Amino acid sequence: MKTYLNIWIFMFCLVLNSGKCLRGLTTEEREYVERFNSYHGNNKPDLIMDEAWMTFNSTVTFDLLLYMHNHECWKCDLIYIHTIPGGSSTSMKLNTTYGTTFEIRRNVLMQDTETIICGFSEKFRENGDYWLFFNQTNFETTTCDFSIANDPAAAEMPILYVAIGVLVLGIAVKIVVYIYRRQVSIRKKYDLGIDSTSSVNTNDLAMTVPGDPTSQEDVPNTHSKRQRLHSLDTFRGLSLLIMIFVNYGGGGYWFFDHPPWNGLTIADLVFPWFVFIMGVSMNYSFRGMLKRGKTRLRILGKVLKRAALLFAFGIILNTNWGPVDMKKLRIPGVLQRLSLSYLIVALMETAFAALHDRGQAGRFKWLRDVVYLLPEWIISLCILATYLALTFAMPVPGCPTGYIGPGGLHAGKAYQNCTGGAAGYIDRVVLGHNHIYGNPTPKAIYQTVVPYDPEGILGTLASIFLCFLGLQGGRIFVTYKGHKSRIIRLIVWSLITGAIGAALCNVSKNDGIIPLNKNLWSVSFVLVTACFGYFLLAALYVVIDVFQVWAGEPFIFAGMNPLVLYLCHDIFYRFFPVNFQVDPVHWRLLLKAVWDVLIWLTLGFVLYCKKIFIAL
Repeated sequence: MKTYLNIWIFMFCLVLNSGKCLRGLTTEEREYVERFNSYHGNNKPDLIMDEAWMTFNSTVTFDLLLYMHNHECWKCDLIYIHTIPGGSSTSMKLNTTYGTTFEIRRNVLMQDTETIICGFSEKFRENGDYWLFFNQTNFETTTCDFSIANDPAAAEMPILYVAIGVLVLGIAVKIVVYIYRRQVSIRKKYDLGIDSTSSVNTNDLAMTVPGDPTSQEDVPNTHSKRQRLHSLDTFRGLSLLIMIFVNYGGGGYWFFDHPPWNGLTIADLVFPWFVFIMGVSMNYSFRGMLKRGKTRLRILGKVLKRAALLFAFGIILNTNWGPVDMKKLRIPGVLQRLSLSYLIVALMETAFAALHDRGQAGRFKWLRDVVYLLPEWIISLCILATYLALTFAMPVPGCPTGYIGPGGLHAGKAYQNCTGGAAGYIDRVVLGHNHIYGNPTPKAIYQTVVPYDPEGILGTLASIFLCFLGLQGGRIFVTYKGHKSRIIRLIVWSLITGAIGAALCNVSKNDGIIPLNKNLWSVSFVLVTACFGYFLLAALYVVIDVFQVWAGEPFIFAGMNPLVLYLCHDIFYRFFPVNFQVDPVHWRLLLKAVWDVLIWLTLGFVLYCKKIFIAL
C-alpha cells in the first residue's frame, strides 16, 4: 500500500507542477551533463516506454558497487548489478514500471567487506535523464547527489487524451444515431400519413433494424424491464470489454496488467466479475427452467452439457498459439475455471432450487433470500474451508507449511521452488509440470524456477465460493421486488464482503494475514472483488433499471453475446485488422488496444441489431 501511495504522491507532484520531485542540477553539474550528452548522446540507444537513463558520475579514486532492488519483489535482497569505475561516468537504462531501491557500496579490500556509501529509493519517470554524482570531500567521506536533468511528461497523459477522444467519438455516434432515428420516425409518419403532432411510440435503434421475426422464448427480450435485468447485461459487457482491452496490451501500463504477485489492479477485476456475474444469472436461468416444467434430470443434463462445452472451448483456446504438442498441452485456463465453478454451483442449484422461497414468514422474513440458499451456504462454506485447510495446513515437500509466497528470490531464495505453496504443488503433482502455465507473472521479477498456473486446481475452490456469492446477489432480485430493498441489500453485502476482505489483507499489499492475490485466488481477493461486484451491480441497477437515465450502451451490446466475443477475440488475436505492428510507445499501444476493443464491440453491436444471441 505504501508503494502505491508513493506513486500517487509522485504523480500529484507532476500534475500540480509544484516544483521538482527531485533536486535539480547545480550550474556546475548542468554544464557537465551538457558536455557529456553532446559527446555521448549519439552512442546512447533510444529509450522506449517504461525506460529512463541513469548516469553515474564518479570523481572518487576507487570503484563503487551498484546494488538494486525492485519494490515489487517482496522480501527480496538487493542484487549486484554493476561496478562503477573510479573517476568515470557510466550510463545504464532503468525500468520505470515500479519503484527501485539503490545502494552504492565500496569494497574494503583489507577487511574483505562492503560498506554502504549511500542509498535511496525512487519511482523513476519515463524518459527521465537521472544523474548520481559521487564526490570525495576528504579521504574518508564521499557524498552522493541525486538529480534529474530534464522534465519528462507524465507517461500516463495519453490515457487522458485517448479517454477524451473516445468520449467525443461516443457523443458523435450518439448524435448520428439520434438523427438517424428521427429520420426513420419522420419517414414512417410521412409514409403512413400520420400527423406530425400525434404521439408515436419510437423504438430504439436495435428494434428499427429489419430482421426475421423470432419468438420471444428463443431470443432474450432486452427491451422489457420485466424480462431482462439491463444492468446485469451491461455489467457483463463492461467486464468483457475491459478484459479484451487488457488482453490486447492495455497500452503497456502496469496498472492494466496483473501484478507480479500480491496486489490488485484493474486487470485483476474482470475475471472474478465474470465468475460473480455467472452466479447472479443462475437465479433467472434455473427459475425459468423450473417454471417451464423441466425435470431436475433434464436440468442436470443441461448443466453437464454446458460445463463440458465451456471446458472444451477452453482447451481448444489453449492450442491457439501454434502446433499442438500433447505432451505440453496446458489443461487449466479461464474457461476451464468458469466451467468448473459453474458446474459445482449449478449442481447445488439443481438439487435445491425451488419455485417458492423458503422462510417467507416468521422471524427470518427479512433474511429470506439467505434462508432460501441456506443448504448451499453450508456446502459453499465447506468448500471454502477445504481451500483454506489445503492452503495453510497441507505439508509441501521442501517448503514451510502454509507458505503462500512467489518463491524464487523471495525471502532470500529460501523457498526458491515453493511458488504458490500448496496450490502450485497440487497442480504440479496432479497435472504435471508440462501441463500447467510455464510463464507465471512472478517469473520476471522473482526469477521463479518452477511453473505455476493462476487458474489451477486449488484456486478453483475459491472461485466456486465467489460464484456462489454472485448467486446470493442474484437471489436478491428474485426475492425482493422493491428497488429500495434490492439496493440496500446489495450495498450491505458489498460492505460485509469488503470489510472482511480488508481485514484479512490489513488494507495493505503484503502485510495482511491473507494478502490480495489473484494467482492464488486468496480469500481476501475473492471477498474484495465480490465487494466491487455487489457495489457496481447496485450502481448500474440504479442508473439503468431504476431511473432509466442510461440504456447501458455500448456495453450492453457486448454483454448480450459474451461467449462469441470472448472466443473471437482470442482466436483472431494474430490476424489483421486486430493484430499489426506498432512501435513500443504507450500512446500507440493504447490506441491499438482501443481499436481492437472497438472491432469486437462493433461485432457485438451488429449481432445485437440482428437479434442474434448465442449462448450455451
